[in-house]
Amino acid sequence: MKRILIAFLSIVLFATLLAWVSYTPRFQREPNVYYFGFLETSFFVVLYAGPVYFLAGIPASIFIDKLIGKTKSNSRWKRYFVGLGLYSLVGAFVGFIFPILLTENIDWRGIIPYSLYGSLAANFYYHVLLLVSKINNKYLIFN
Repeated sequence: MKRILIAFLSIVLFATLLAWVSYTPRFQREPNVYYFGFLETSFFVVLYAGPVYFLAGIPASIFIDKLIGKTKSNSRWKRYFVGLGLYSLVGAFVGFIFPILLTENIDWRGIIPYSLYGSLAANFYYHVLLLVSKINNKYLIFN
């Protein structure tokens, strides 16, 4: 249940960030060119990123957390950076696979940005997971 909540929060944050970054203010727009609005961009990000978070992200997160749990170090920073690296790597891999599955075409110029977006999305999930886990430990929201 906790991971589903974290996935929803991550999707909303990720969609908000990408919509904010890609938004073009009215005074910078070219005439006779259609620009997606903030809500439209957010909707399309949720539409595409949502299933990826649920179908690939949650199972990958469970697997990564088991790997981090096997780390022999008691250092919080070491576990954090191992998790950051693993989430980034898996996110980049999912971002690499996503356009290949959708288009069945390998265009390296298109795959690299998807890998970066995948890594960014995975890191959003990882940091929301850490935040919710910290709140969980403090207030015992989830068991």
